Amino acid sequence: MEKVIVYPGAGLNGDISIPSSKPHIQRALLLALLNERTTKIVNISWNTETENLLRALKQFGLKVLEETDTTILLRGMGWDLDVNGEINAEGSGMLFRTCSALAALTNDVVRIKCNESLFSRESLFDDAFCSLLNISLIRIGRNLVEVRRKQHNEQLPLTTKNSTQFISFALFVSPFLDNKVIPVCDKDVGAGYIAMTIQSMEMLGSSVIHTPGQLKVAEYAPRDITINIPSDFTSLSYVASSILSIIGESQVKIVNYHHGGTINEEHLFKIYNNFGLSLEHDLKLKELILTRRPSMPLHTEISLKELPSAAANIIAATSNLGGHLIFNGVTGINNHKCQRAFVISENIRRMGGTSSLIFNSIGVFEKIYIGGGEQLSGGIELHSYGDHRVCAANVIAALGAKQASTIHGVKKLNDGFPGFIETLKRLGANIQ
Repeated sequence: MEKVIVYPGAGLNGDISIPSSKPHIQRALLLALLNERTTKIVNISWNTETENLLRALKQFGLKVLEETDTTILLRGMGWDLDVNGEINAEGSGMLFRTCSALAALTNDVVRIKCNESLFSRESLFDDAFCSLLNISLIRIGRNLVEVRRKQHNEQLPLTTKNSTQFISFALFVSPFLDNKVIPVCDKDVGAGYIAMTIQSMEMLGSSVIHTPGQLKVAEYAPRDITINIPSDFTSLSYVASSILSIIGESQVKIVNYHHGGTINEEHLFKIYNNFGLSLEHDLKLKELILTRRPSMPLHTEISLKELPSAAANIIAATSNLGGHLIFNGVTGINNHKCQRAFVISENIRRMGGTSSLIFNSIGVFEKIYIGGGEQLSGGIELHSYGDHRVCAANVIAALGAKQASTIHGVKKLNDGFPGFIETLKRLGANIQ
C-alpha cells in the first residue's frame, strides 16, 4: 500500500491497542548488549527501526537466547566488542549514532551504510560527541561512513541542539571509558529522553551525577535483569491527534496500556487536556480512555521541546481547530529524514490553513504559527518524502478537513506505528 484517500469523518470510537515504547525498546536493546549477563525484555513490539537496531547489535555480538511475540531474552558482550560486517543504518539517525558510540568500545573499524537522507542532515556528525568518545567519522564514497578510534586533544561540551541522542548514547558507553566525566551544557541535561537513558543505566548499577558543566558516570555491575517496556507515547500521539483533528465527539479506549511515567508522557497529557481531549488512565485495568468534546479555540504559545517525536502530529491536529497558536521548541524536528517542520507547515497551507515559520533575530528557524481560520479545506494530494512522521501528520490533518485528500508514502508508517491506518479504520475513519 503506497497511498490512501482520507475522507472527512464525524468522530472516532472503539477499543484498540498501541505499540510499546520505541525509545524504551531502543535503550533496552543497547543496554542488553552492554550487559555481560542476561537481559529479558517484556512487552516488546517491533517496527522497522527496532528490527534494524537488533540486527545491528547482533553484529556487535548480542545473542538472542529465547523469543516470543512479546518477550525476548538476550545475552550481551560488555565492553570488549567486535563488529561483524557492514552496518546498514538506512535512513535511521538513531541507528547511526548508536553504532558510532559503540565504535568507542572496539578497535575494529565500524563501517556504516547510509542513504542520502542521512547525509542531508546537519545532525549526523557532532564534534563534541566524537571528541568525547575519541572517534572520527569519515565519509567513504557515496553511501558509507567509517568510524575509527582517534585520540582528541580537547573535549567539547555536549548539547541537545541537534539531538538528545548524542548525550544519551555517550552516556551508555561511558561506564566503560577511562574518562567517566561527560562535559555538558547544563540547560540541556534535563530532557526527558536523557532522563530515560539514566533510568536504564541504573538497572546495571551505573549512577549518573550531574554537577555544574558535567555528568559523572559510575561503572556498570553486570547482572541478570528484566526490563518492562511501557506503551509508546508517540503512538499514543498518533491516536490522540487523530481524535483532536476530526470533527465530532469521540471516545477511544486503549487496552493493555502501560503508563511510562516519563517527563515526555506527562507533558503530552497536559497538552491534549488543554485542547479539550481528556486522557483518563485506569492503572488497575490498564486502560486509557480518550474523550473528545467540542471546546473553545485556544490563543496561546505551547512548548513541544520534550515531544520531538509527537510534535508533527500535534501541529497537524491543531490546524483544524481555529484559534491562534505558536509552537516553540520545534527546531529539532527538522533534523530527521526530511525537514519536517517546513514540509508540515507548507502542507497545512496547501490544504487551506494558516501556517507560518517564525525566525529569531539572526534568521534561525525557531517556532511555528498555526491558526486564524476554521478547519482545513483539504482536497489535495500530499507527499511524505520518505518520512513516517510527515506521513502521519498528513493523515491526521486530512482526517479533519472538509474534502478528501490523497496521502502518498503510507508504507513508511511501518517505521513508527505499524497498522496505524488499520487502527483508524477500526475506529470508524473512512480511509481507502
